[in-house]
Amino acid sequence: MSGSVTAIKNRWEPLEDREKLSLKVMVVALTLAIAYFAIWSPAHKFMVDSQRSVEDRRELLALVISSRQALARSGAVSNAAPDMNSQQLVSAVTNMARTQKLILKRFEPSGENKIKVWVEDVSFDNLVAWLSKLDKAINVSVEQISVEKQDKPGVVSARLTLSS
Repeated sequence: MSGSVTAIKNRWEPLEDREKLSLKVMVVALTLAIAYFAIWSPAHKFMVDSQRSVEDRRELLALVISSRQALARSGAVSNAAPDMNSQQLVSAVTNMARTQKLILKRFEPSGENKIKVWVEDVSFDNLVAWLSKLDKAINVSVEQISVEKQDKPGVVSARLTLSS
């Protein structure tokens, strides 16, 4: 290594002062450019993307909470319908989805009076309205739900377990 340092010194010494200054400025500019493009810029982009993601999730959580509260208030006056078996439940849920113009991606009976339902790329408001109508009209409640936000604002995909 001392051989390469000696070689650099040997090339540095005969340079004029103007050339030495130019090389020093170039080294500083190159160091700053590398620090900016390799360190600061990617870190800053990651931070901005993370903040945006956190804000989006907060908005979705606030929407889910407000919708849940609205469903709880409206569900206080529900009709007392008898429990349906899984075939009746599938029929009632799919018919109600059709009237709401909601396309069920997949559905399957799950136990005596339960059904699992998958919906994709639906408006969150339409999903909540459908669930509210299911509860009010035929006393079908949500036992379990998993909602995933899609790229379009207000659009979600969901997996639900409904029971009568």
